[in-house]
Amino acid sequence: MTSSSSRPPLRTSFVEPAALTPERRAAMFALLSVWFEGYGEDYFNEELEDLDHCVVQEDAATGELVGFATVYRQVTEIGGTAVGAFHTAHCILERRFWGSNDLVRSMVAEMVARARADRSGRLWYWSYSAVGYRSYRYMPMLFVRHTPHPDQPPDALDRAFRDHIGRECFAHYYDADTGTVDWQWQGYGLTEEARAISEAKLDSPAVAQFRRINPRWADSVEILCLARLQDDNLTAFGRRWFPA
Repeated sequence: MTSSSSRPPLRTSFVEPAALTPERRAAMFALLSVWFEGYGEDYFNEELEDLDHCVVQEDAATGELVGFATVYRQVTEIGGTAVGAFHTAHCILERRFWGSNDLVRSMVAEMVARARADRSGRLWYWSYSAVGYRSYRYMPMLFVRHTPHPDQPPDALDRAFRDHIGRECFAHYYDADTGTVDWQWQGYGLTEEARAISEAKLDSPAVAQFRRINPRWADSVEILCLARLQDDNLTAFGRRWFPA
């Protein structure tokens, strides 16, 4: 295992889609391909055109890409309530940096700051689809109320907005009954390396709980996660990460 002291210092930045060079896009896709197979590079590049912004982590000394997150912005009305979401499509980090939460912390801190600064009355959410526990764990870590939750069903607004995002982002691959996304793409799914890591923690109670929420994770079925970006919805840990 690599100690945190031996890792190079990282630089985190927020990048507009127009600033992503072909070389940077290729590096992002190569990093994505370590964990997911069958994801077309042309499709990936098409996705990048609709980004709100990209969060990039680099080796501070060399500029080498070690992680990135792609964030999209959606706004609509649900039953007369103005809502919006910052949707994370991909959040990828080299395995040697998995002990660090800086990428996710920086990404969500920006979302929380923008939600706090919005005086329009719109209700803002963070959303993403999780295929494994490592992604899902940020929901209970940061938010009191979130979906999916093992013990609390979503309220009517949260469920309606989750289903709206599911239909808008994932079309017929989204199943509103289960809140899951089954791409059904031949050849698409977790790589052998990703599956091996997931299988290694079967004895963890938290992972076992996630597997009950998303029993088809091994088939690369994703579950749509959603939480309100409100101060009263932050856990004690979340308040430490995002002080008002």
